Amino acid sequence: MSWLGVLEHHARSTPTKPLCVFEGDVVTYEEMAARSAALAAGVQERGVGAGDVVALLSYNCTEFLESIFAANYLGAIAMPINWRLAAPEVRYILEHSQARALVCDEALVELANEATKDLEAGLLRAAISPASVEGWTRLAELRRAGSAPARVDVSGDDVHRLMYTSGTTGRPKGVMITHANLAWKNFAHVVEFGVTSADLGLACGPLYHVGALDLTTTTLIAAGATTIIHRAFDPVDVVDEIERSRVTNIWLAPAMVNAILALPDIEQRDLSSVRLLIDGGEKMPIPLIERLQRTFPSAWFADAYGLTETVSGDTFLDKANTLTKLGSVGRPCLYTEVDIWDEHGASLAPGERGEVVLRGPKVFKG
Repeated sequence: MSWLGVLEHHARSTPTKPLCVFEGDVVTYEEMAARSAALAAGVQERGVGAGDVVALLSYNCTEFLESIFAANYLGAIAMPINWRLAAPEVRYILEHSQARALVCDEALVELANEATKDLEAGLLRAAISPASVEGWTRLAELRRAGSAPARVDVSGDDVHRLMYTSGTTGRPKGVMITHANLAWKNFAHVVEFGVTSADLGLACGPLYHVGALDLTTTTLIAAGATTIIHRAFDPVDVVDEIERSRVTNIWLAPAMVNAILALPDIEQRDLSSVRLLIDGGEKMPIPLIERLQRTFPSAWFADAYGLTETVSGDTFLDKANTLTKLGSVGRPCLYTEVDIWDEHGASLAPGERGEVVLRGPKVFKG
């Protein structure tokens, strides 16, 4: 159930199919497989191996996905970090996870330098940058084309990714997402939404979050489809991209939806290509939903409930009940069980308040 195995499968079967497009640069499945293997070779030379943590502090880009695949190639664990955090918070995550490497966007190097002060000796620091950055190795210089090491075999229970989430109390905690967790999530979402290789996704939210990474990107990669990547969210750019490229699948947080609907000419734009718009996090009033449906006339507005701990997307509201079941987050996706318990762990009747509990193969390892 290796995540890298998904990439290798599509690289063999549809090698010239674009995996992603970023700022006009197209990377095919075959090219991504070669790039991630080459990067894995260079990272391994610098002492990173199976079980090590490779942190990612970066805006959205092709190298973000490449670094995850490269880490998994070595049996290592990818760890996206929220770039909105302050330096002490980033440092805590790096130290708590015992990260062995940090891949950083050149625009975030100042933050990373502060966060990694006095940690440089035990931390491989690689900058996503076209030019040299003092104290950092350029990520491109780590690639070793033609000399890829043997891929490390992993089991479904091995950790694919660490995602730090604050929860409700105390310090952020590292959520261990396994290769099997991701595989089951992808299978459930491909079935739920009928995703195929003909779909075209847009990742415009931050890839450090399961929304853009797992409700769009990893699902589309699992299906052998293509994802357009935006460096950061801009409502004008998103609408222009949908119209120009005929995007079919997108995840948008409520604030992002509101920003798009606030554009002065939005109801004159042609966004009819979008067939799936996943949202969640807060209840939307009926007038706003009705406006959303006019703006995206072909879209299934799939209001969702999900957790970082379950690789996102546990329940989805079906298209036919968007208005009639307002406030509902729908039914559980495939192989996910949801119940409401009281303080003693007993199931409650419909309409009673309690704690949401979930069970299934995409629930995190710990």
